[in-house]
Amino acid sequence: MPAEPQDDRAPVSLLKGRIIAGFSLALVIALSAYLLMSASRAGNQAFASLWFLAVFPAYLCALICYVGDPAGTRSRNFYVSVPPILVGLVIFGSAAFLGEGIICLVMLSPIWLIFGLIGAFSVRRMRRRRDDAASFHASLLFLPLLAGSVESQIPVPHDTVTLTRSVIVNASPAEIWPYAVSNAHIGNDEGRWTFSQSVLGLPRPRATVLDRPGVGGVRTAYWSESIDFQERVTAWQPGRRLAWRFAFTNSSLQHHTDEHIAPDGPFLKIDTGDYRLTPLPDGTTRLTLTTNYVAMTHVNLYARWWGELLLGDIQDNVLAVVKQRAEARHEAR
Repeated sequence: MPAEPQDDRAPVSLLKGRIIAGFSLALVIALSAYLLMSASRAGNQAFASLWFLAVFPAYLCALICYVGDPAGTRSRNFYVSVPPILVGLVIFGSAAFLGEGIICLVMLSPIWLIFGLIGAFSVRRMRRRRDDAASFHASLLFLPLLAGSVESQIPVPHDTVTLTRSVIVNASPAEIWPYAVSNAHIGNDEGRWTFSQSVLGLPRPRATVLDRPGVGGVRTAYWSESIDFQERVTAWQPGRRLAWRFAFTNSSLQHHTDEHIAPDGPFLKIDTGDYRLTPLPDGTTRLTLTTNYVAMTHVNLYARWWGELLLGDIQDNVLAVVKQRAEARHEAR
């Protein structure tokens, strides 16, 4: 009698089941950690920790790979695919069910992908070389907890960052000064295209109103439809320099951008800013906008990269508005 064909669907089905189980377990752990951090006294500070941004995604991807490849025989492609799939699921779930803002999710994605790959390939390498399975299981379980405990004992650095953008304006300092001081009714067509505002949806300025000229005056900035904050004037040199200290008297900016990132919070403080107007020999003027902020996390290097992009785009757009209005005034003379 001819031999009956072997049914190899069962092991394939089992392996698929293990992969699904691995992702399901990782998502449950991720949701549990999110809820615990949201309810903890540390609040939003935990979301800017090295543990959450680096150790946690490495652990989740390592766990998925461990559960999904029990024999350690899957190809390299399997390990490469785990982090982007996990990050995609986390982004979709966070946006659809947890109401997370686009800024938080975009900032999270690159670093989770990088450390997810590190976690995945660390497991692949360790499993092929392990001699003691019990030690390996224990390290997979306790190393993330240990990393979190160690980080909590490390002092948080406070790095002052200066961000500067400038533009050449075909107008005199006297013509530019009124628009550096205040602007009313900024239209949707004013300013310039930026990735942060045109793609990610960061708010754009709508008006800036000064209550009185001189040091001690308060500029109130109105952004988007429902955002306002203050810039309290600390230096007033007409045609030369205007400086201020930021005052965020409400949470409107945080609610519009990201609940975890307050402009005057535990790990970010947007502090001061100024305009400088420098006349050039050809009759134009260099207009420079500077913003100073303090980063207070264990991932300040990563945070500074995003600050350069996001705040830099905001500065470029504000400068474009002033440039367009001042040059229009100059040409109308």
